[in-house]
Amino acid sequence: MKNLSDVLQPIMASPTPGALVALQGTLLASELEGEAVETALEIAGQFHTYLSELQSKITAKQYNEVASRLDIGAVGTVALENIIATKKEEFWKRLLLGGLGETLMVAASRQYVRAWDAETSLVHTHAAWYLSEALWRASRQMQPDLAPEQRWQGIQALLAPAKAAETPAPAKAVLLGRVFQMLLLTHLARLWPAGEAGPK
Repeated sequence: MKNLSDVLQPIMASPTPGALVALQGTLLASELEGEAVETALEIAGQFHTYLSELQSKITAKQYNEVASRLDIGAVGTVALENIIATKKEEFWKRLLLGGLGETLMVAASRQYVRAWDAETSLVHTHAAWYLSEALWRASRQMQPDLAPEQRWQGIQALLAPAKAAETPAPAKAVLLGRVFQMLLLTHLARLWPAGEAGPK
């Protein structure tokens, strides 16, 4: 079995349902237990469903366009370091401000593959619904003192473009995919053995 870092790298570089199945197998075979593992498996499962449904609605070329935009590449290590090193009270702010907005702007500015909005609308809606709850749980765990209204407003602001009719479908896919990636990193970072590097 590959180590966790090796299995996670393809999910950060160009995520596919197959890469998430590999992560599932690694997590189950590790026999690690606890909330971090359970949550990571749940998020990976939802991400797998999202990507599988997206793949079934669009062409291979269109899917590859989206997957390539989800490559966190060189910032992968920085993102992981930020998540691991961030104090709990600063975590939520870093997650919201840590590049997710820029990702959407880059994707929207490219204006690529605009013809499949209607085909994927429901897929994005379901993913945004799940991610609202997953972000809420992560925020509540990391920053329990944050006011509920502030927590919910931050989540809604982050996911608003994914819910807006005027946002191109590819941009929605990139934003939602990035949130899935960051949530996975958030929970998996707690499972890395001391001395093992995160994804490069």
